Amino acid sequence: MSGGQIAALIVALVLLLPGGCFLFFGVQMASANDTIARGVAPLLLVIAAVLLLVTAVLGWVAFRRRRTAPATGEAPRAPSDREP
Repeated sequence: MSGGQIAALIVALVLLLPGGCFLFFGVQMASANDTIARGVAPLLLVIAAVLLLVTAVLGWVAFRRRRTAPATGEAPRAPSDREP
């Protein structure tokens, strides 16, 4: 795992908490009887969606496999086998 993948994983885990909180409070306010709370709820849900989407992308970056170099079909030569 590279350093960038580890950093992406850490940031994804850190963003998971606020994303979940925005989602929880957005759903709670959407079901409230207060008019002001219902007006704020869509904004909270949009913020939650953005945070959770960023978390998902960073999680994908952290766990994707790195591509290996394509094989050339020729075995590497030993230093003594090289021609001058």
